[in-house]
Amino acid sequence: LPKVNLTYKINDDALVYFTFSRGFRPGGVNRRGTLPPYAADKLDNFEFGWKTSWADNRLRFNGAIFQENWSNIQLSFLGLNGLSEVRNAGDARIRGVEFDFNWLPIDGLTLSAGGSYSDAKLITPFCKIANAAFDCSLPGSDGTANALLAPSGSRLPKTPQFKANGIARYEFGLGEGTTAHIQGVVVYEGNKIGDLRTAIRPIVGDLAAYTTADFSIGVKHGNWTAELFATNIFDVNGQIARGVQCGETVCGDPDGLTQSGGIFYTNVIRPRTIGLKVGTKF
Repeated sequence: LPKVNLTYKINDDALVYFTFSRGFRPGGVNRRGTLPPYAADKLDNFEFGWKTSWADNRLRFNGAIFQENWSNIQLSFLGLNGLSEVRNAGDARIRGVEFDFNWLPIDGLTLSAGGSYSDAKLITPFCKIANAAFDCSLPGSDGTANALLAPSGSRLPKTPQFKANGIARYEFGLGEGTTAHIQGVVVYEGNKIGDLRTAIRPIVGDLAAYTTADFSIGVKHGNWTAELFATNIFDVNGQIARGVQCGETVCGDPDGLTQSGGIFYTNVIRPRTIGLKVGTKF
């Protein structure tokens, strides 16, 4: 697997870089013997970025522009009798930009922000039975009928277009050998589509965007630290994924209920958590 990184240092406060890397997942055999094996998929990553410092290192701005070419995507979903099926879903392209910003306006206060935008979509049709031509009108190798499950240009599932975060942290002294900090964090994650397949997406539904907030206050004395924290302060039920106990057309409908009594199960982020952490180094 190749990986290449080129870095050019413009001066002591700025550099630019380019990275190319490749990853893959091996193919395998489906649990249901009537289905064909699935092939390996491959991801090529191209990234151009920069790292800069300003105002005597009190300001830092880093960023990157990237493109990922994903070939022969392996996609898993539930099939007959609740057995998972893995199919190759054609090719996709992911383009995006990301950045992080750090500022020290006064001694002890650090303000940070970061974000990313990703445009992830198919660049070939997703056929029920994959073939080298990406032509969903061609039958399978065993003569069975093919079908178009998602057209070229479809947005990839479980991938938010926008993500962002902001952090404010203030550190101050409380006496000889003792310091304290107060920190607040806000995180935003954009909406995600629930399924790549055109007919199944309305049944599964999309995963809504959400914003969380965390807060902490702590002290450090010598090798000892103590921190009181609260995560997900507003107890947001941010949705991570959604699944059902059998095929979506059997066990699901737009309301999440079916004649068989099955329902969708939505995985959400950790609820509001308040706690105390104490630690030491030795």
